Amino acid sequence: MTLIFSVVGTYIILKIVDMTIGLRVSSEEETVGLDLSQHDERAYS
Repeated sequence: MTLIFSVVGTYIILKIVDMTIGLRVSSEEETVGLDLSQHDERAYS
């Protein structure tokens, strides 16, 4: 019962997060790099 409760609860939380802010960044942001697209910083020179 605990395992089922945990799986269902996690699924519900992830669906709510996905509908509000999303779980992934866009493919453009992945290509540019998350350090630059999310934080406006360069990780390596």
